[in-house]
Amino acid sequence: MFGRLDLARPGCTIGSVKALVLDVSSRLLSRRKLTGEDRWDELWEGILHMSPAPSNEHQRILDELLVFLLPLVKGAARGILRSGINVFRTDDDYRIPDLSFVASGREGILGLEGARGGPDAVIEVRSPGDETYDKFPFYAALAVREVIVIPRDEKKPEVHRLAGSQYIAVSPDPDGFLLSETLGVRFGHEPGPRLVVQDANDRSQRSLI
Repeated sequence: MFGRLDLARPGCTIGSVKALVLDVSSRLLSRRKLTGEDRWDELWEGILHMSPAPSNEHQRILDELLVFLLPLVKGAARGILRSGINVFRTDDDYRIPDLSFVASGREGILGLEGARGGPDAVIEVRSPGDETYDKFPFYAALAVREVIVIPRDEKKPEVHRLAGSQYIAVSPDPDGFLLSETLGVRFGHEPGPRLVVQDANDRSQRSLI
């Protein structure tokens, strides 16, 4: 599911590296399902990627993003924002973005199991060493228009916009903000570090995260 584990490497500990497991027992899978540990597991072209639960800081950023963005996109009828749903290409190929945004008029891609097709934008809170950037080809294949990456620790945002079959990093405006055209939101950064999120149409509506 991940890169190979090299326990011979100096300073290597199981808690700090990724591991490739060639065979996962049904007992392990049953235990993960029973305890809820499989909540963030993904299938990448039939290969199981088992992810740990997010850290407290990861979830704090995600929760505060939801508190600000949800009433904003809902009140302006921009679309639907969902946290932690499956985004499917096929039944054995799906990812779970932290946030998925589906623009008004495209609600039909949402079903009981998640999104069957690409959302208009996804937001990933990136923890050190995770697979955020490895997901870009999957999102591009589903024509996700924007991938917004929020590094958990630095909180310096990135907006990647689809151009053809790949993503191009959006450059900051003169104020240092990055515009998400899809969400209608600007993302910035302040010392602290703090993430700044601002409505592009009403800059008085902002949040420091």
